[in-house]
Amino acid sequence: MISRYTDHAANERTFLAWVRTALAMVAIGCMLAKFTIFLRLISSEHPDAMPAGSGSSAWVGVLTICAGLMLLPASWWRFRKVKAALSADEPREIALNGLEGLFCLLLSLLVGAILLSLLGVLPS
Repeated sequence: MISRYTDHAANERTFLAWVRTALAMVAIGCMLAKFTIFLRLISSEHPDAMPAGSGSSAWVGVLTICAGLMLLPASWWRFRKVKAALSADEPREIALNGLEGLFCLLLSLLVGAILLSLLGVLPS
């Protein structure tokens, strides 16, 4: 029997949730980057129907993909730190020294950029 099995299983489920989040961010970033191609196709057929900030979704998509890619090693690092702390006999610090706050800020900025891009506020 594995000592503290339920804690280790919860740690693994949390890790997998972060991996799913990172993959979702990459998928959304790809969709945003490809959205520019769709808008270019529409603008070639209907030049008057082109939205104002249509070119900005490509760079917002690339930034979202990069954030998702950065989240993968960070989640692995967090998983390994918690696993080592669970296996240790003495208490250990598992904080990532502000990494969680940095990712929250980055995600907030990306969501804001996505919103501004969809509203057509960002320049092309």
